[in-house]
Amino acid sequence: MKKSEVKNQKSKGFRNNKKEVAGFTLIEVIIAMVILSISLVLVMQLFAGGLRAARTSCDYSRAIIHAKDKMSDLFANPVQETGSFDDGYRWETEVQPYKELEESQLKLMEIKVKVMWDDVRKKPRTVELVGLKVITDEENL
Repeated sequence: MKKSEVKNQKSKGFRNNKKEVAGFTLIEVIIAMVILSISLVLVMQLFAGGLRAARTSCDYSRAIIHAKDKMSDLFANPVQETGSFDDGYRWETEVQPYKELEESQLKLMEIKVKVMWDDVRKKPRTVELVGLKVITDEENL
């Protein structure tokens, strides 16, 4: 073997005297922490949005139930009035003539029930149900 070949073989296998250490560098750890932090914040925002949507859905369901109950009361006794429920929901009713049927003693009355409440952010929300009731001339409103 020639001297130049020995020299090339030595230079290929030559390593620094520094030991190679297994592990992560500080910059890698910092980048991983930043990515983890951003991901955690996004997951928490999604979770909070889901809770907010569930709360809004529950509020609307409760308002619809109140409106249906009040609507059934109005079909028995159609009068205009306002009031509130025990759980903070408010309601108002509106009864007005809708249409008189031709050549008959029947009339249609439009009955509206509006249920209002303030959501968690104090934003006013409303649900309105509208129905029609057939009445005869003999019935009093």
